[in-house]
Amino acid sequence: MRGLVRGLIGTVVAALVAVGAVAFFGRAEVDRDAPAGGAWTALPSAGIPGRSEMSVVWTRKAMIVWGGAGDAGPLGDGAAYDLAAGTWTPLPPAPITPRRGHSAVWTGTTMLVFGGHGEREGCQGVCALGDGAAYDPLTNAWTPLAPSPVQGRFGHTAVFLQNRMVVWGGAGDGGGALGDGASYDTANGQWAALPVPPLAPRLGHRAVATTDRMMVWSGSSEATEGGSYFADGAVYSPATNSWSAMAAPPASLDPRDNAAAVWTGEQLLVWGGFGRSATCTPCFYGDGATYDPPSDTWAPMAPPPLSGRGAHRAVWTGRQMLVWGGFDSVVRGDGALYNPFDGTWTRMPLSLLAARQHHAMVWTGSQLIVWGGAGAGGPLADGAVLTPDAF
Repeated sequence: MRGLVRGLIGTVVAALVAVGAVAFFGRAEVDRDAPAGGAWTALPSAGIPGRSEMSVVWTRKAMIVWGGAGDAGPLGDGAAYDLAAGTWTPLPPAPITPRRGHSAVWTGTTMLVFGGHGEREGCQGVCALGDGAAYDPLTNAWTPLAPSPVQGRFGHTAVFLQNRMVVWGGAGDGGGALGDGASYDTANGQWAALPVPPLAPRLGHRAVATTDRMMVWSGSSEATEGGSYFADGAVYSPATNSWSAMAAPPASLDPRDNAAAVWTGEQLLVWGGFGRSATCTPCFYGDGATYDPPSDTWAPMAPPPLSGRGAHRAVWTGRQMLVWGGFDSVVRGDGALYNPFDGTWTRMPLSLLAARQHHAMVWTGSQLIVWGGAGAGGPLADGAVLTPDAF
């Protein structure tokens, strides 16, 4: 909700066109403002209304989007884009109510959707939802999830870790932050509450899954402007069902929410986000840092060729963190790649898409897909695929 409000006050749409470039995609150049090479191609119509704050998963074949915030409120429909066929297929009706700010994970065979906020019987205002459902693309059918042991929430995180969907944090009815969580075992369909972490309740934080742990970092204490922002984090281990605190990040990395985070296989990379300080309200951060779990240490990133922002999206390509879109008093339609091996940034080729935030974005292994999001004029229903020159 915070990101949508910020997006609506933007008054400028960046109308960008695809251009060629000579830089090798994925390799940093001496001129960091020289864009990488690649071409954007528009997606066909998805056949569903424009939206932001939807959930998205990549199945290794298709990008599935569901729910989100539309012109008239929360949505309960979705569609799958088959990359090879270049076509969209609408999803069947789900056994859960329309919602936004929910989460989704891909298990390898099904998409699990949980939480969000929307209409709920007996609730007025911002109503948090605590139910979920599983969608199986093979059978094109939904199945409700068992009731969870935690209250409804939105703005939480969910990762898929060792055959479990692990949910933590978020906001409950009215927007107050939550500090609990639960894991859903896909083998038996049962939930288990998580132990209490060494973190204050929060939403708008970021979480990534490693091979055997979940890392949580940053966030804020309120769904509306104000409250507290955080720059601390913790690691959850399913094997021991325990949490451990992460070392403090560099002092230059201010507390924030709505940052971007990716796991490289060795390090956690975080960049950007919203915050508040004595010098700016709101603050649009353009810095970031890398976290190394074995040594429990942080290192600052080099400055990027981008303005500070939040509500952007980031993916890990196997060699670089790719950041695109976001909001910094106006919505943005630019992006850049960060190479953690040499600590350098490279601009992405300009997109044919209008600027946006809270969009769907996935990396297929060789291409980037972007769809939907909130633009300066409201929800968007278009998208594009970026095909690099070389990778």
